[in-house]
Amino acid sequence: MGKLLRLFISIVAVAGLIAWLADNPGRLEMDWQGYRIETSFGLLLVLGVVLYALMRAPFWIYGRWRGASGNLARSRTGMVALTRGMTAIAAGDADAARRYGARAGRLLPDAPLSLLMQAQAAELRKDDVAAREFFQALLRSGETEFLGLRGLLGQALRQGDMDYAGRLVERALRLYPKSPWLIRNKFEIECATGAWPLARETLGRAAQNRLITRVERTRRQAILAYAEACQALEQGADVQALGLAQSAVKGAPDLVPAAVLAARLLAASGKPDKAARLLEKTWARAPHPDLAAAFGSLVPDENPAPRQVRMRRLIAANPDHPESRILAVENALAVGETARARELLKPLLGSETVEPSHRACLLMAKLAQAQGLGAEEAQRWLARAPLAAPDPSWQCQACGKQAQVWHMLCPSCGEFDSIHWDIAGPLQGQNPAAPGLLAQGASL
Repeated sequence: MGKLLRLFISIVAVAGLIAWLADNPGRLEMDWQGYRIETSFGLLLVLGVVLYALMRAPFWIYGRWRGASGNLARSRTGMVALTRGMTAIAAGDADAARRYGARAGRLLPDAPLSLLMQAQAAELRKDDVAAREFFQALLRSGETEFLGLRGLLGQALRQGDMDYAGRLVERALRLYPKSPWLIRNKFEIECATGAWPLARETLGRAAQNRLITRVERTRRQAILAYAEACQALEQGADVQALGLAQSAVKGAPDLVPAAVLAARLLAASGKPDKAARLLEKTWARAPHPDLAAAFGSLVPDENPAPRQVRMRRLIAANPDHPESRILAVENALAVGETARARELLKPLLGSETVEPSHRACLLMAKLAQAQGLGAEEAQRWLARAPLAAPDPSWQCQACGKQAQVWHMLCPSCGEFDSIHWDIAGPLQGQNPAAPGLLAQGASL
């Protein structure tokens, strides 16, 4: 605005001068070396300006050339610093990244990549305040606004500030409405804050953009229904919780927590037989100790003999699974059928190359006590248990961390529906050399 104002004032001044000279042309006469020159004052003034411009032109051109050469040299040096800084970030060298970042900032103060690299370097050395300032500087330009939003969003998610993260996601989606990682982050933020209707809308958006399949959408909707059922149960809305839990089981028949919740609510409403059938169907797909515990609790204060008969219905739904064998062993021991328990345990004791599991060792110790083989035999199996092969557990498939119970979002990495009942393996950590923007995924 200031430049336009100055230009307008200059044009008005020049126009006024021209008009004044037209009204007062004047006349100049000059004798020089036998020549007589007659002209108007205005023309002489124009000739003087032109002559001055011609005299200044060589100096102006030389100055521009010198400035361009200096700028080119600074740009080259700045690009070298920028390249070395990005390499240092990839290598995880915080000191080198800070040094090259500062140099690039001096030589290329307005370059977006320079600001981005300095932000990355600040994140690498755990300086969140400095990184936030660089990301906010990127917001001031339309060309770099998205880079700033992405960096600030990453910070907000790591710090657990879901309200601020939600606002950043909405602003970023206005720039790139089909960005897969933005839609994913939006969905996870809505799940973390319990915004179930919005989360369902985001699932529809993801399916519309072909980021997830129809089967994946159905499972995710089922998980949302289970989460909403838990919330309804906390609020005392048992009927609503039951409907939502049953919907969850329908959409994800192997979702153990949903089946346990639905069975518990069915039993509480006077429908234990329906609860039993639901647990049997889930056991056929995904046997789990929680299902066995829920099935057993359907009849409180039950004697061991009728309990064993009833539990056989659950075992028969998936008889060859290790969980079914373990449950059968426990039932046999409960009624004193030690010979049958030993026979059922044989396939779980491993071989010369395969170690028995932790639970199998504990059952062998219990069996040894029940058969009267002596405390020494039982102690031998108890001592072997801590060194035995691990049993299945809830484990995140994204970060490799274990969890005590199933969670919709991994408590360690925040990944949605990544916790599965599986044998614990080595941690699958993310790339430590890719902080901030470089570490964000692009899948839903």
